[in-house]
Amino acid sequence: MEVILTHEQADFDALASLFCAHLLNENSIPVLPNRLNRNVRNFLNLYGADFPFTEARDLASKSIQHITLVDTQSLVTLKGVTARTKVSVIDHHEIRADLPESWQIQSEKVGAITTVLVEQLREINRPLNQMEATLLLLGIYEDTGSLSYASTTVRDVKAAAYLLEHGAS
Repeated sequence: MEVILTHEQADFDALASLFCAHLLNENSIPVLPNRLNRNVRNFLNLYGADFPFTEARDLASKSIQHITLVDTQSLVTLKGVTARTKVSVIDHHEIRADLPESWQIQSEKVGAITTVLVEQLREINRPLNQMEATLLLLGIYEDTGSLSYASTTVRDVKAAAYLLEHGAS
């Protein structure tokens, strides 16, 4: 089994990157953290049925072969994780020095990690519906302060424009 995890108190960049990583590997299961920030919880109450998110308690009792961590470098305790479980990190924060050497790390200097994943979707020309594009845009907007923070890059703006072109509202 392959799962995608993010940090606790998930914001929209965490939720959007969790979903986008699933779009890039639909065999992987996007697992919601135990705690979500209020806006994310409200969004999921309204639109959660449109997305393939799973709660950790609903995962099958299988061994986990691969974990993708998005928007975090912290691995939460999860049933099925073994010493042989491979871990990949896709993040935009400074890389911690204490990460295991066996982990595969992808770190990009962007305002939102959703940007990096949207770029990958764009490369494979993966179609998006309006709700999908909207969630992804919310991820970019939240971590870039609606594209106004100093950490916002041209890549963030291009990814936001791409999502608007695909119906984000």
